[in-house]
Amino acid sequence: MKISKAASARHRVALLDAASGLFRERRFQGVSIADIAAAVGLTHGAFYTHFTSKEALCAEVMEQAIGKLETRVRAGTSGRRKRVEAYLSVRHVENRAAGCPVAALSGDIAREQDDIRTAFSGAIDRLFEAMAMEEPAETPGARDRAIVSLVTRFGALVLARATTDPKLRDEILNAAKRALMEPGIPIGDTAGKGVFSTTRTAARKQSRHRK
Repeated sequence: MKISKAASARHRVALLDAASGLFRERRFQGVSIADIAAAVGLTHGAFYTHFTSKEALCAEVMEQAIGKLETRVRAGTSGRRKRVEAYLSVRHVENRAAGCPVAALSGDIAREQDDIRTAFSGAIDRLFEAMAMEEPAETPGARDRAIVSLVTRFGALVLARATTDPKLRDEILNAAKRALMEPGIPIGDTAGKGVFSTTRTAARKQSRHRK
């Protein structure tokens, strides 16, 4: 039975959305074409009417997911501070499937085929440029700061997800927030930490008290 162009377009979007969430949650190798098709109520064969291969889908998922981040930055609908707070939040740590595709999949991408890595490289480069444009015009080092900002966020999120200790998780997130949002405060300076103050010293004192 032939379906309409509108229905076909909806199926394609649904496959991209389903794959994006499944990849972030279970990684590329942990998801099959059958898994993706089943998630949207399609057959394995129907998948190939939209994508030539799983690799082609992976490449498009990365471009689309990072492209959404770029669009959000360029639109300026939320300030940089709000984006940092949302990114480095416990909610984001615990919501891998709907979270940042770069933090969830960059480790996998390094081992994938060239077309996937090329799609990722182009998308992340455009995201760096969008973030650099948030700096005042002709500010020296704007792109460098954009790269450092993203790398700091990604690294903190990956480490926070890997730890089993909630206190250590919070310490990682808070330290990254301070580095990005309060750059004038030296690393390790407990004065001026404000709302992000969560120190190992306090955690150790509480632990000793309980013992």
